[in-house]
Amino acid sequence: MSNLPIMSVSGIRGVVGKTIDEDFVAKIAFIQTKQAGGGKIVIGRDTRPSGESFMKAACRGIRAAGGIPVNIGIAPTPTTCVAVPALGANAGIILTASHNPGQYNGYKMVHKTGRLFKGSECDSVYNAFFNNDYHPIEIINKSAAEPAETIDAAVIHIEKICRNIDVDLIRNAGISIAIDSINGAAAAVFPKLLDKLSVTWIGVHNKLDGDFVHNPEPRPEHLGDLASLLKNNNGLWGGFVFDPDADRLATMGENGEEISEEMTLVFALDNLLSRAATPVATNMSTSMLIDDVAKKYKTSVIRTKIGEANVVEGMMKNNCLAGGEGNGGVIYPVISCARDGLAGIALILELMAKQKKRLSKLANEWPLYAIVKEKIACEGKNPAAIIDRLNTVFADEKRDNLDGMKIIRDYGWVHLRSSNTEPIIRCYAEARTMQQAKELAEMVMKKVP
Repeated sequence: MSNLPIMSVSGIRGVVGKTIDEDFVAKIAFIQTKQAGGGKIVIGRDTRPSGESFMKAACRGIRAAGGIPVNIGIAPTPTTCVAVPALGANAGIILTASHNPGQYNGYKMVHKTGRLFKGSECDSVYNAFFNNDYHPIEIINKSAAEPAETIDAAVIHIEKICRNIDVDLIRNAGISIAIDSINGAAAAVFPKLLDKLSVTWIGVHNKLDGDFVHNPEPRPEHLGDLASLLKNNNGLWGGFVFDPDADRLATMGENGEEISEEMTLVFALDNLLSRAATPVATNMSTSMLIDDVAKKYKTSVIRTKIGEANVVEGMMKNNCLAGGEGNGGVIYPVISCARDGLAGIALILELMAKQKKRLSKLANEWPLYAIVKEKIACEGKNPAAIIDRLNTVFADEKRDNLDGMKIIRDYGWVHLRSSNTEPIIRCYAEARTMQQAKELAEMVMKKVP
């Protein structure tokens, strides 16, 4: 393996066999275990075909470093995060490439408290890797590839969710929904959760076989099968869709109407802030809708760099009891200090039960902003240099350079930044009209060399 995967605050992502393989996973697991001081290390994974062999590689690395590998099998990212402190582990490993296509896999690191690693903690592991601070792979691979223990962590996660919502309210609401989990890890947990809540459901793509039958990003343009299911079944309250590791959740109207993934956090916050008007943390690319929700409950919004770990760090610094990202990531620390699609669906079901409203009705109560999300390929280019040049080009604009370049106008904004997970520059723009959003995106994109 000559090339290396992307290694960032969002974890590690690579193409299996090209930029990430079993030996790489074993080395990183060895380093993480050493830095954690050994002890129990929990391993969860999504449904990708490479997951089983990567789990065994992680076991070898953990054992070679003096740790005890505990396998929780196919499990959503938030389930692993909840399981780490619940099982008294010193760290956790999540083998997933999240929303990346099936040829990818990756590696996320969980702190003993249940949150994902901060940027500085990721860097500590990465630096050790580049300094070859691990046993020779021939020695690591002599360790046993089997876990010391295998545990079903779904019940731990479900019980924690149910302790923090009104289960009886949901049970008595008579809610029926449709679900698409893209044959990912959510299907290992959500049926048990919905059974606990007496919510009936039908679905598409809910096997645990890792066959990502559509683009794994839970965005409306990828969800034709779910839309058809909703259109052809009367009486449903709406649809829900997960990404492969279930840290992201999107919604759809009961008749197949498109609902932006930005609305997931809006729905969850509308519920949570009605309980307590806490400040909210979110990233720089999240919709202005979050400002509208905060205004409704007379509270404030803290904007952070992109990356779940950065949002969580912002929440901790500012005592935020709720937060998340506009990509469908709900963070409710009482349950999990990670984006949690399972907690997200429970909170939205509770909101639906409280207000006795279906998803399209809930969505229509908020302003409809136009969002454009574009990608700029930058293989062989320096994204930071490109963005620095654009800062000079747009020097006269009102800008925020916390993470890349964000131009802010009174009717909207455009944000350009290097991706944490792919070799691309992301360009997001939002405005009151689609024409304005497109013009903002085009304004910066046409200046990209």
